Amino acid sequence: MARVKGSRNADYEKERARLLEAVCQRVLAPDGAQASFRELAEVAGVSVATLRHYFGSREALLAEVMADMHRRGLPHLLAAATALHGPARESLRWFLESLLMGWRHGVGSAHAFGLTAGVGHATLGPVYVTELLEPTLQAAEARLSRHIAEGELRRCDVRHAALELVCPVVMGLLHQMQLSGASCRPLDVERFLEDHLETFLRAHAVSPG
Repeated sequence: MARVKGSRNADYEKERARLLEAVCQRVLAPDGAQASFRELAEVAGVSVATLRHYFGSREALLAEVMADMHRRGLPHLLAAATALHGPARESLRWFLESLLMGWRHGVGSAHAFGLTAGVGHATLGPVYVTELLEPTLQAAEARLSRHIAEGELRRCDVRHAALELVCPVVMGLLHQMQLSGASCRPLDVERFLEDHLETFLRAHAVSPG
């Protein structure tokens, strides 16, 4: 039976996913956010016209890359938000250690790409916030909200508390890894996380009794 005019081939989504995978691997390289549309097409093994057929523009392609990174990270984000790991101190320590582990296994590269592509860009900046930065902050909000409800942490603006918990860690990890600060101003990251957690708890933990 002839394909209806305007409909997509049966393998359209499969090929689109293949192209997206190839492009993702390129943009996660240290200079990936600067790759041109033509270079991304070459990496994917197709013409510029074909890549444009599947994604439209370079901007739309990079936005879809960030959305795909979000989709791939959903199981980890769900665990970060809801997995039970004891009282507040142990729970938040687990959360920060999980962030560190994820950062070392690709999350850091994803954030570096999103920041490089998004800073100063009216479209890609909000995409980075929505697809990569806010999901991590919202996972922290969910975890903090549970400990507040259980009376372990003081009532507060939970969004502000999530920013207090997450953002210094993200800056520290960017400093050491993506910005190569470990070579000129090394930091004991594990000790930093522990000190940061203690400072956070001094501000937010409910005193026993």
